[in-house]
Amino acid sequence: MATYNLKYNKDDSVIRHIIIGLLADLNSKLSFWRQVSNDERSIIDVPFFYAVAGDENFIKDNFLFSNVNGEGCDPDGAFADGNYDKVPRGIVNLTSFSVDPGKLVNKRNLGNYTMMNQHGLMEGYVAEFEMIPVVIGVDIEILVSSQLDMFKVTESIVKNMYKANSFHVDAGHMEDGMYRISSEYMMPDDYTQERPIEYGFDDKSNHKITFSLDVNTFIPSFDFEDDIYTKYTRYVYVTGITGNFGDPNIVTLHPSQMYDEPYPEPLKYFDTAGTIWTFDTSNQTWVLTDNNIEFDTSIFGTLISTNSQLLRTSKRRKNSNRIFGFNSTTDQPAGTPDKDKPLFGDRNDVSSTDLPFNE
Repeated sequence: MATYNLKYNKDDSVIRHIIIGLLADLNSKLSFWRQVSNDERSIIDVPFFYAVAGDENFIKDNFLFSNVNGEGCDPDGAFADGNYDKVPRGIVNLTSFSVDPGKLVNKRNLGNYTMMNQHGLMEGYVAEFEMIPVVIGVDIEILVSSQLDMFKVTESIVKNMYKANSFHVDAGHMEDGMYRISSEYMMPDDYTQERPIEYGFDDKSNHKITFSLDVNTFIPSFDFEDDIYTKYTRYVYVTGITGNFGDPNIVTLHPSQMYDEPYPEPLKYFDTAGTIWTFDTSNQTWVLTDNNIEFDTSIFGTLISTNSQLLRTSKRRKNSNRIFGFNSTTDQPAGTPDKDKPLFGDRNDVSSTDLPFNE
């Protein structure tokens, strides 16, 4: 199986995709230089993580004891006992989510999306949609190890990220529709800098830079055409197949799904609608040989197996592969200057040309 068509439960969460896009954008932009020696200077990257629990020590303990020897609290010589703090690091925490009705646009717009068909191929479709504007509020906390690093990180934020930033994410599910969403956020003008001045024995205090962001984005609501799910059942006999598939070429009904080679010849498929199809082994296709008949399953011999499956019949509108060209009307006499010809949109002929492949 190809990696692009793997499906997970988290795929159809638009908010999750936007948060991941924000983390990736912050990861790619924020870094600072550190002078290691008199002749060497290295760049320090600031990674960003999402806060998945209230207690950060719980996360660090969980990662610490999930190692090659399995989960548990058994001591391992490859690790020192205790928490591991990756410093510097940034923590992003979702704090608010709201709809901005003032930016609402007309739902009578056409948008493109892609969807995986029943053959496992990605196809382009078009449908009416409504972009619902939302604002996602997040709190960001950047932990560093010294006051100097705190200054450098603050300067890097101002230099590289002030003020407007944007990113794009691909969201949606392959079986419903996938689409691209644009998001933007603006860096604030104020940054809170915290430096510890009192320490306790069990404290793990760090220098911190905290600020809040409002991510302006959209959640698209597509008016998808309804898909029809039909249950097909086939009965495999010694010398033939019956079922309600209709044209067996459309559902890619192949003898290898039912029989070991060599296939029975001539192999026939009897549809409940009264059609008979014969399998052409040279072209690997089913050929219609008769219709409007009544058949008796007893002529096929012993029943080998019965199989039922749900197949999706899509009514969605595909993207057109047609190219449209605009030409001046033919009633202009020869030698007419361009300035005297009709302007674009005024008495123009419209023609179309098909691309050299099927739509």
